Amino acid sequence: MQIVGTCHTFRNPEEMVQPSDVAPPVPCNRPHRSETFRVLSFAGPLAAHRERPDPEQMSVYAQDQCYDAAAIRQYLGAGPRDTVAFSVWPRVPTRAEWARGVRTLRCDLVPPIQEVKNGPLVAFSVRDVLARPESSAVRDCEHRGAVVTCNHPHDREEVATWLDLDDTVRFDDARAAAAKACKPIVEEFLQAKLRSEPTLMVKAKTPSQDEWANGVRTVKCGVGPAHPDATVVGTLSGSAKGRV
Repeated sequence: MQIVGTCHTFRNPEEMVQPSDVAPPVPCNRPHRSETFRVLSFAGPLAAHRERPDPEQMSVYAQDQCYDAAAIRQYLGAGPRDTVAFSVWPRVPTRAEWARGVRTLRCDLVPPIQEVKNGPLVAFSVRDVLARPESSAVRDCEHRGAVVTCNHPHDREEVATWLDLDDTVRFDDARAAAAKACKPIVEEFLQAKLRSEPTLMVKAKTPSQDEWANGVRTVKCGVGPAHPDATVVGTLSGSAKGRV
């Protein structure tokens, strides 16, 4: 039986790339690589196949059914401006199970991978994790432009909003305009006014000059230490109820 909230790992590397999972679940307080957040059923013409359909058909259907941004954010306990770095990993019945009539579709969440040889691997449940300080281990941040999880030293954390600057803004003014536009969004993320957080500043990513010339006006909002050499360990999200 597939149950929401169960955690899973691999007994060998081959299991990582298989569409089905026959290994028993593990306690979520032990190292694991995925957690079930939805359990659905195959339906429609695909479910009527007597033999399990080919992997490509299964993958397209499973990804479409499992990927539900609202359900993912709700399960993770994401705040309105929290970014979600998890990927979705569907697990389908084995050929033998399918032949017996099993049509269960298990939808797992996989935390962000920074070191493929070592991860993903966490030792806690990710249900409502983004509302806890330990979420820094499963959030994406940046250090000098390289992506790291937020439990490592970093100088920027992305905020879940992309904005388009007005066409009247000149390229030379883009950074200032982006900082102004992102400020209220960053403050919503922090659940604090920036004037009360003098060591922090808006860190918006703006288009390059070539992108700007091609009409790109999209800005990615972020926040980080005001001092150019400073770093932070832990998430700055106010939803996480404190910093690590």
